[in-house]
Formats: sequence, structure tokens, C-alpha cells
Amino acid sequence: MTTSGDAPDEIKFHYVLQCPCGAALTGLTEDEIVEVSFAHLREKHPDLADDYEREHILFMAQRLVRPRADGP
Repeated sequence: MTTSGDAPDEIKFHYVLQCPCGAALTGLTEDEIVEVSFAHLREKHPDLADDYEREHILFMAQRLVRPRADGP
């Protein structure tokens, strides 16, 4: 019996957020994309960093299917 963590056909996702400045931010989990996005905001857009909350970041991020490591 397999568990959901090691099922061969389990779909895995990653997150991508396109910043209006042109930066493509990525993360493997919701927590990671939020962390990466806030770090980007603090570094590149400090005047906007306090305007966003976790929910805003997750709303703007795209959840995409990760390609399989072993190919098609």
C-alpha cells in the first residue's frame, strides 16, 4: 500500500508570481512563495511592503503543476 506522499502518480505543484517590475518569483509551497515575495517586496519595493498580506500574495500567485522528474 502506498501513502499519498510516495504515490507515483501524485501531482505536485509549485507557485509562480510575476511582479509588475518583471521579476518572476517562485516557491515550492505556499509558505515559500509568500516568504520569497515578501523578501522581494522589502528589497525592491520597500514603500509597498507593508501594503500586502499573505492572502494578497497567494491570490496573485499561480499554482502550476510541476514537471515530472522522470520525464513523460
